[in-house]
Amino acid sequence: MSCCDLYELEITGADQTAAAGYSDYVREYLGYGNNLRALFDAAENAQGSALINAHAAALHLAFEAREGWTAAEPYIARMRAARATANPREQLFCDAVEAWQQCNYTGALKALDELTVRWPADLCALKWGQYHAFNLGDIDAMVRLGERTNVAHENSAYAHGMISFALEQANRLDEAEDEGLRAVEIAIDDAWAHHAIAHIYETQGRAAEGAKWLERCSHTWGKKGLFIREHNWWHAALFQLTLNDHDKALEIFDEKLWGAWPEFPQEQIGAISLLWRLNLRGVDVGERWTPIVEQARQRTNDHLFPFHDLHYVYALARAGEPGEAENFIAAMVEHHGDGVWPTVAIPAANGIVAFARDDHGKASEHLAQILPSLLKIGGSHAQRHVFYETFEHCQGNKASIKAH
Repeated sequence: MSCCDLYELEITGADQTAAAGYSDYVREYLGYGNNLRALFDAAENAQGSALINAHAAALHLAFEAREGWTAAEPYIARMRAARATANPREQLFCDAVEAWQQCNYTGALKALDELTVRWPADLCALKWGQYHAFNLGDIDAMVRLGERTNVAHENSAYAHGMISFALEQANRLDEAEDEGLRAVEIAIDDAWAHHAIAHIYETQGRAAEGAKWLERCSHTWGKKGLFIREHNWWHAALFQLTLNDHDKALEIFDEKLWGAWPEFPQEQIGAISLLWRLNLRGVDVGERWTPIVEQARQRTNDHLFPFHDLHYVYALARAGEPGEAENFIAAMVEHHGDGVWPTVAIPAANGIVAFARDDHGKASEHLAQILPSLLKIGGSHAQRHVFYETFEHCQGNKASIKAH
């Protein structure tokens, strides 16, 4: 039994109803819609479809916390049981999910890269490939996958938005802006393209223009998923910081960034990131750290992404109990003995804790060591910039101490 998705790509083990449900998910995923969970119904109706169950597992893994890994397990079991009857394209997506579950993000990207070379019509797989490339800091892969969308999706807003963000991360800003604006011409509610253009304005120092851009776009976000709504509002708050309107940034925090789903890691990361920047500017954020620290404490045994861990460490160092941040770093060391963790993440974490303890000399030493390799922790230019701001803040304090 097999049917086809909206791109006429075969789905084995699915009837018409399940295939239609999968196609709805693809539209929601590419457009950052708020009904992604409908995919789980499709998976229940197609337990013999390796592909549909693999995508259901991917959605849970993309929660980016251990509970997501746990929730993915039954779908991965079904995926494995049905893999033998899957077609080669579907098997490659299964390979990506298998690697992902093992935290082998490089392996996941490799499988998706191969899949989309052979089947570039699979725009959903291209998007997942960019997701992994972004988390790995592999900008070349982001661009390669984005430009591959032109093979079959030249008139898709989502394709142009994907290209736009990849080009922005590659610092090809004029091309990125053209692609982002093209996406919005095709679909005015393409929130990912709104996001890509916000990045361009941030990189070019066009804060006033960026704030106006997001304000004009924000009326379309009400029907979007939580991640893109909150992340785009996070960008809006960054523009307000650049414009020195700290009260407006705090208003965005209170109304748009925190409280909708406190257990969601991306909500936690965005909130920590903004409060961190406000701390650097000497802004009193009141009791806003308290509920965030409660959530950061729940991540002591995750250690899935270095970018996430560094934010949790800062929250615990800034507002947690004595020793909590140091214990979190010890757990990072225990979980990861090679790769980016010991060379970049652990020194960065030590620098962040030293900064929170007002030891700016030690913080500078640690951060100076890792800044040239910071791309490897994942995150965007705008997201990683807080580490540079922290280093510069420490350097300024060191100079002030020496002057006295």
